[in-house]
Amino acid sequence: MTCHVIGMPLIRTTKAICLAAALLSVVLLMPGSGARAAGEQAFTDYTGRLGDLPAGMTLGFADGRAVAGSHYYYRKYCRDIPLTGTDGAELRLSEPGGGVFVLHYVGGGPASHATAENSTGLAGTWSGAGRVLPVALTAAGGDSYVPGHRYADVTAQDDAAFETLVRGFYDAVLAGDRAEAMRFVSFPLRVNTGGGRFFTIRDAATLQGKWAQVFPAVWLKALAAATPHDMFVRNGQVMIGDGLAWFGADGLEVVNTVPLRVAESVGACSGGERN
Repeated sequence: MTCHVIGMPLIRTTKAICLAAALLSVVLLMPGSGARAAGEQAFTDYTGRLGDLPAGMTLGFADGRAVAGSHYYYRKYCRDIPLTGTDGAELRLSEPGGGVFVLHYVGGGPASHATAENSTGLAGTWSGAGRVLPVALTAAGGDSYVPGHRYADVTAQDDAAFETLVRGFYDAVLAGDRAEAMRFVSFPLRVNTGGGRFFTIRDAATLQGKWAQVFPAVWLKALAAATPHDMFVRNGQVMIGDGLAWFGADGLEVVNTVPLRVAESVGACSGGERN
């Protein structure tokens, strides 16, 4: 995969290295580092499954307790369900409806030494309404922000309002509604085609003529597998999917075209070229 930062050359690396870099940024912003502004909290994002359903989770802890802003969601609905509870060798997290997660960190060596900083995910169970379901989540990066404002480097809008904009494009382009989708494009639109090559689309009429080239079926298939919620932020832009696209405050700014072999293995939130 490719990680790319504005003003720096492309760096070929592995997904594991990109994830480690993202988690390192969280470690550097943990309490006591002196790097966080007032009200900010370090959070780690996870994606995976709760029972048979795709789900995500975002957790932050202070003094061994989950902080405000910790939550989980089902991918189908992308609605946050608040979590409270404790951190330690075992995480016990409760939701308002009575459901309880009992989780432990995985992939960080001996269970007694695994932590949010050195693990690769969470595993355990969710119980509620007389059911017990397995939970398997993979760490997907993290950041530090004021709860409800993870996109503060991009927009003054709160998370729900900004995600409404992204979801507007997401739903429209997947439905084939070109006119509606273009309402959420911020021109000029940069289209990266790989190997450092790109072209620029300066208006809606030009995009209409190049629509199939910018948003081919393979790209749309990959986008449909992505989640327009709890997205990754870097250098003033928000990423959806495996670097498929980047959004600014006014809408879609960058598209990365995807070869078939990439789209077939695409996952949520890991990288891609930017502007």
